[in-house]
Amino acid sequence: MKHIVKIGFSVAVCSSILIAGAEPMKLYDVKSGKIEYSIKGSGEIMGQKIRSVGKKRVIFDAYGAQNLTEENKIEKQNIMGQKKVTKTHTLTLMNGSMVYSADFNRKRIMRMENMSAAMAGLMGGGKNMKQTGEAMMKSMGGKKTGTDKVLGYTCDVWELMGTKQCIYKGIPLRVETNVMGIKNTEIATKAAFDISLSKDDFKLPDFPIYDMQGNKLDRSKLDAMDERSEVQVAKGAEDMAELATVMVTVMQSAGMKKGEVPTKAQEKKMENSMMNAMFPRMKKEMLAESKALEFAKECLEKADTLKEANVCEAKMDAMSAEPSDPEDKLQKWDAKTKKETLGFIDQALKNMECAKKANSMQEMRQCMPQN
Repeated sequence: MKHIVKIGFSVAVCSSILIAGAEPMKLYDVKSGKIEYSIKGSGEIMGQKIRSVGKKRVIFDAYGAQNLTEENKIEKQNIMGQKKVTKTHTLTLMNGSMVYSADFNRKRIMRMENMSAAMAGLMGGGKNMKQTGEAMMKSMGGKKTGTDKVLGYTCDVWELMGTKQCIYKGIPLRVETNVMGIKNTEIATKAAFDISLSKDDFKLPDFPIYDMQGNKLDRSKLDAMDERSEVQVAKGAEDMAELATVMVTVMQSAGMKKGEVPTKAQEKKMENSMMNAMFPRMKKEMLAESKALEFAKECLEKADTLKEANVCEAKMDAMSAEPSDPEDKLQKWDAKTKKETLGFIDQALKNMECAKKANSMQEMRQCMPQN
């Protein structure tokens, strides 16, 4: 029911934008791989001696869109004779638009959106992230100083702000830093690329998983949640790109220059220009939902039980451009609910028939219910 209402509401307000699916993010120029690293660090800062040693492993697939990094490190500090030992063991799984961060000391996993990946893909302008990363390093003063070999793989050597990296097809095989007297080295000791991987390679530890609000999550629903998040994040990034392009055109049509504060007349002109520019996409998305609503009407008319109604909802969701939450199932299906739902669908379909004939936003508004 929530999904039916959501589609009907988008029809009523006519405010959505049709966005094509984003291209998969490509971090590396290699499809898959497994790498093991040795970590060493030492130095002294403000009288504090620091030594660290550890290991790290990286497993990736889909050119880096799926990426697991596990690090186990011991750091020893000596502050005026006082010794302190800190052990850290972390695992981070990047699964497209989502990141899972596991802390072995606290025995818990945090799930969060990987917005940086979406923004990086957007900033890349259609290029892969290796190209984008190199362009960013150059813009920050980084220089490619030559080539070297690690484990037999020829990699490009880049230097930037006290950091020296040997990068093979976008993958750092050796990283050396020297910042404020602290030297750290991370070097690959084993590496294999373009290999076959399984789901078990990306398995999370058996710890409870929480979202950013502290709610405990059901592991059995994570795949479905990640799929929905993938769609939402991709659409969000595409929305921003679409809006930025439209805004430039709108500002130019209103006679505005970058940094200027618009006058009342310019604001009105920009509003009209924005609505007209977005109208074709808004109409196309809205009408794309008509088939799902037509199916819902036919299916729900025959549904006499709650189970049958939820089957209709699931099939309708599969047809829709915007999937709903699997938990948004109908909780009740009686004669009254059925009548109200079918009445809502009829009104939405009536609005769509009117919208099909609209040639402007002004005409489209005439199709919407007036408060």
